[in-house]
Amino acid sequence: MSLSQPTEIPGPSDPSQAPALSDLPPVEAPSAGFIIQLFVIPALIVLVVIVVWLLFGKLAGGERDAMEYVRILRAPNANWRAANRAAFELASLIQNDPKLARDPKLLGELTDLLSHDLETPNNQEMTQYVALAIGRFQTLDARAENGRKIEPLSVLARALAEKQPAPVRIAAAASLAQHAARLEGTRGQADPEFAAAARALGEASQTGDSELRQMAVYALGFFEGAPAGSILRERLNDPDLYVRYNAAIALGRRGDAAARGTLREMLTTADLNKTIKLPTESETRHKIEAIELEALLALQTALGRDRPELSRALRPEVNELSKSGLVSVRNQARALLSHKAMTAGGE
Repeated sequence: MSLSQPTEIPGPSDPSQAPALSDLPPVEAPSAGFIIQLFVIPALIVLVVIVVWLLFGKLAGGERDAMEYVRILRAPNANWRAANRAAFELASLIQNDPKLARDPKLLGELTDLLSHDLETPNNQEMTQYVALAIGRFQTLDARAENGRKIEPLSVLARALAEKQPAPVRIAAAASLAQHAARLEGTRGQADPEFAAAARALGEASQTGDSELRQMAVYALGFFEGAPAGSILRERLNDPDLYVRYNAAIALGRRGDAAARGTLREMLTTADLNKTIKLPTESETRHKIEAIELEALLALQTALGRDRPELSRALRPEVNELSKSGLVSVRNQARALLSHKAMTAGGE
């Protein structure tokens, strides 16, 4: 469509003959509806925005708010859906707020709540989220309201008992893994709490639930001592692929030669392509990448602990991965090969 030149509108030849202006419409006071639309509704919208902003700021910001969540969880007649949501949100708050993650009183309240729920099971999903929340803390210093010391690891170990539902047991194992990984090497088997947790994980690693075995073995990998190592070596023969891989990674970090065969499989792309079968090619590729990276990082940890023999034994597989089409795997393999402990000895 083209644009045409504007048509000139002729004006009166004699200004004195211009038509008289018509009367202006009468001025009326604005109606109540008009005032509401113009001022009140926008003001209400702004008010709602401010309230929501303050509410979210409050939820993210302090001990009193976290304790409000605890009160919701402790309410005897609490709505299950509301309680589950409160437990889930509280776990998220703890993870994202360093102050809450180091609060002995909050940790004590949640540990006491979990202990109570394990004895009188009511809401399985809420118990699961509470167990997960305990793993988000950056401390094990838990105190009751009266100052009494509470042991979070002991309660999490109890949550692994056979009588507990599988989701609760898996959550407890995940939380034990987080605390043990954070404190790896600083608290050994002589610590009664850690010893009890390791025993509970060892028992859980032999259950019929493969997902629970996977998490229990993963957690056990962060516990020092011969008993944990013995159980991990047994799990190298587990019927579940990922249980075996978790055990091999844990033993690989220790430089344990028993993991050599499984780690060789994890470092061989051709073997993984035969073993890993996920719904899509993209998922399969990402899973293989993750497995290879975990195996390489385990060997890197062993080198850092001055245990190079296992890494040297797997140098041919590492060398092959240094030419991988996956950038992250290739770079990690090359970093491993360049380690002075790898270049110092032969296979």
